[in-house]
Amino acid sequence: MVHVKIVGFDLDDCLFNSTKLSENARVKGLEAMIRLGLDINKDEGIKLLQEVVQEYGSNSSRHFDFFLRRLNELENISIPLSEQYQYIAAAVIAYHKEKIKSIKLYDDVEPSFKKLKEMNLKIAIISDGLPVKQYEKIIRLNLIHLVDHIIISDEIGVRKPNPRLFDYCLKKFNIKYDEMIYVGDNLEKDIIPAKMNNIISIYIHRGGKHDKNLSKINLNKELHPDYEIYNLEEIIPIVQNLNN
Repeated sequence: MVHVKIVGFDLDDCLFNSTKLSENARVKGLEAMIRLGLDINKDEGIKLLQEVVQEYGSNSSRHFDFFLRRLNELENISIPLSEQYQYIAAAVIAYHKEKIKSIKLYDDVEPSFKKLKEMNLKIAIISDGLPVKQYEKIIRLNLIHLVDHIIISDEIGVRKPNPRLFDYCLKKFNIKYDEMIYVGDNLEKDIIPAKMNNIISIYIHRGGKHDKNLSKINLNKELHPDYEIYNLEEIIPIVQNLNN
């Protein structure tokens, strides 16, 4: 008999719009460099910066460094090293100012968490990323007091989609696979590894970069999410039906 005890959630683009927030913050950083004197067309700069992010990953802390190196070496724009440091400093200040100002949870998160708590369920965040960066987001979003468990992949040395991360969580929480639900927006990194551990999986459509129409994907039945939702509050009747 299924009896759900813990509902786990991915963080980025599941509980808040991380992609849009980061994109906007990078543009603010670029604008700050241009105001300081960087001679580059804004639209061309955005395109180049997007290339850097795609190549080095969204979690890199050196996007602006590589951006300026690329301008120097590939675009033949000669920028003295002392000026590069000034541009990077200005970009970083603007980037973090925008992230601090604009970071917020999706509107359905707090009401859903409150209802889950009323049902005596534990809430966990299971997220990839650098611990300091992920905890910064969790604290800024005021999630630190709303959740019972936080697992950041780099704290234990294993990242999604390695299914061992979810096996670790089951042991850490001292629960069976059918006592946990995991909610994520990324099919490959969230749903499939959870399913490989027989954890009840819920794929949430947030309309972001990882969102997929599953009806158009040739996905093995064993790896298909147990549920698909478009709003976190849809979790409540799912849990009620499972526990009843």
